[in-house]
Amino acid sequence: MMVNGAMKKPSPVLGRVAPNPRATLTAAFVLATLLSIPVFVILTLVDLLFW
Repeated sequence: MMVNGAMKKPSPVLGRVAPNPRATLTAAFVLATLLSIPVFVILTLVDLLFW
């Protein structure tokens, strides 16, 4: 059995099938925020070290 074939067929749980997950604008904003804050802190510390 191919993995892709099994993934395309939805598996019902308790008689219901969940929709496929999809990236939303909110998820993109949260990901960008979580990445930008540590980068900002690290770059600020590097700037203060070499000032």
